[in-house]
Order: sequence, then C-alpha cells, then structure tokens
Amino acid sequence: MMNYKDPKKVLSPKDAISKVDVIYDGGENSISIAKIIWNGEEVIGMRWNVAMREWHNKEKIAGKQCLGMPTSSGHSVWFVVPNDFFDRNSDLWKEIESKL
Repeated sequence: MMNYKDPKKVLSPKDAISKVDVIYDGGENSISIAKIIWNGEEVIGMRWNVAMREWHNKEKIAGKQCLGMPTSSGHSVWFVVPNDFFDRNSDLWKEIESKL
C-alpha cells in the first residue's frame, strides 16, 4: 500500500489557497477532488494521489510519502479545473465535442 499525502493537507501554493474541502478521495489508485478557495474564488481542484513514477520508486514502495501529481518545487499542489469545464454550453465544451 502506498503512503499518499492526505488531500486535506495539500495546501500549496500557500499564497493562493485559503481553504480545501475534499469532496472525493479515491485512494492510492485514483484521484482526489476538492472545492478550493483559490485567490479568493471557489474553484474545483483535482490531483492524482500517487504519481505514475512513484509506483516504481523503492523509497515510496518502502513507505516514504508520495507527493502525487501535480507537484511544484517538491510540494503537492492542485490542478484547478476551469469553470467552463462544468458548463456543457461553454465554448470549451463545444470545442471538445467537435473533436469527438
């Protein structure tokens, strides 16, 4: 079992994040999703709990905490999902659907 960072404790970058409310934690083989206050705005953040390369890292297999993905400067961080991603009528979705 991999030792991944509790998504409630992913608080980097500290100057951008003021609150993390985890709404889904899929465990070591999956992702976490959270409502985040990012630069004063509520957004949805997502991250892999364990990065692909961590699965083959001997130190991580032995119990060293995984950083997951994404990371920045050696810290676990969230990927902020654009608000348009949740609006099926947005230009983003129209572009995606035109490619399917």
